[in-house]
Amino acid sequence: MANDDHASSEGGWLEASGLLQLFRVLGLAVQPAKLGIMLGAIIMTFALGTVLDWFWTANGGIGEDAVAAFIISRADDAAYQDPEGEHGIFHVWREHERGCILGLMASSVPFASVAAGTSVGIYVQTHSAAQPLSNLAAAVDGFRWLFRMHPFYFVLFGAGCLFIWSLAGGAVCRLASVQFARDEKLGMRQGLAYARAHLFDGFVLAPCIPLGFIVVLMLALALFGAFLRIPFLGDLLGGILFVLPIFGGIAIALLMIGTLVGGHLFWPAVASEGQDAYDAFSRGLSYAFTKPWKTILYAVIATVFAGICWLFVNLFTFLAMTLVRSIVSWGTSPFGWWRRGTGDAAAAKLELLWPLAGPNALYRWPDTANLAWNEYISVFFIAVYVLLVIAAMWSFLASFYFSGCTVVYFLLRRDVDKTDLDDIYIDEDDDPGDAEIPSKTNAAPAPVSEGNIPLPIVDAPIPTLTPATDAAEDTGDESPPGNDPEDDDTGPTDSKSS
Repeated sequence: MANDDHASSEGGWLEASGLLQLFRVLGLAVQPAKLGIMLGAIIMTFALGTVLDWFWTANGGIGEDAVAAFIISRADDAAYQDPEGEHGIFHVWREHERGCILGLMASSVPFASVAAGTSVGIYVQTHSAAQPLSNLAAAVDGFRWLFRMHPFYFVLFGAGCLFIWSLAGGAVCRLASVQFARDEKLGMRQGLAYARAHLFDGFVLAPCIPLGFIVVLMLALALFGAFLRIPFLGDLLGGILFVLPIFGGIAIALLMIGTLVGGHLFWPAVASEGQDAYDAFSRGLSYAFTKPWKTILYAVIATVFAGICWLFVNLFTFLAMTLVRSIVSWGTSPFGWWRRGTGDAAAAKLELLWPLAGPNALYRWPDTANLAWNEYISVFFIAVYVLLVIAAMWSFLASFYFSGCTVVYFLLRRDVDKTDLDDIYIDEDDDPGDAEIPSKTNAAPAPVSEGNIPLPIVDAPIPTLTPATDAAEDTGDESPPGNDPEDDDTGPTDSKSS
């Protein structure tokens, strides 16, 4: 009995901690439909940023260390101006955020020092220059730089990304919620159809609601400040009513913290409940403020698990691509023959077509001065294939994020609302094969009345040369008394050959 109590308490602790459910995120994230949706979203985001950079760099670009210089200037309380360079805004912001994400994943791997000297240890040491919270703060600074220094670019790029990722993220959250709750895998078409049906009134609007409230409160505070400029009246009433902007500032702080902590629950709420954006917004903030420590605990467990999974996916991808590059490169220059250049500059053909960007970096654009015109064809296709592999690797991380947010939402909903984990809104398009098709065997039998008695089904008689009488045709109508064909002794009036 003692052992049973210990096992049940241990199982209850594991169930309450969410470990057993959060470990399912990996299985949810590797579904091909989710990976395909995330890959498409990444490609569209890159296309959007590249087009905007093409317009913005027409009169010159900025330096690649612009965001780092902005962070330093904020720390020193100094004036800032973007350094001149040749890069676009999206390129600079993307590389900064990429470094923050890699740092967050690498610094989240526990006991990484045990693997010092191995590929795992080298990877972690390369990317984990800061702790997880420092990487998160640097990622937020990247968004702050984009908003303050390039507001018009921020609005255009942000609107495009909101549409792209609301559609893609909503579809992945829907696929993950159905798979988690009912252990059923929907297809890409069904996930995208659900996301389109709830796009603007759900997935797009949900993150905009707290932003709208914050903007309205900030405008109210600004108007209150303008009221203070009125001589005498502003000083008299403004000082007395100054408690109002204090409450406004508290509300803004609560909205910011609630969105930061519970904003990742907005899209899973729309995907799981089938409600509008306001319901998702209220659920996200309610769960985050009702169970703040559970929210942080689930986020920490999911981040650590994501860091471990990302580490192995990343190393596997680099191993596979490095093997391909090394073996094919040796084929282009077997035993060191047919190498271009002299001395240290000598390289095989594939090394010129597919150069590496340093440790743990799979690709950089080659030096076109060393290539012939016909080799541009190989450069183009190699770049497309390698970049697709890299994008697929990042699509796994994006799928893991949205799947993890969905599982965390189900766990918090269980903790706050006491709702079962298998409770989910089911759309008509989710079960196309479950609709009952009426059949004759399931149809209700026809009412039986006098004169409408069903006849037994018998096999057709074997044709013979003997003339047979024709059976009276049963019309199903009631026959008047005395006219029943079976009681007629006169026999048939007409005969036919069988």
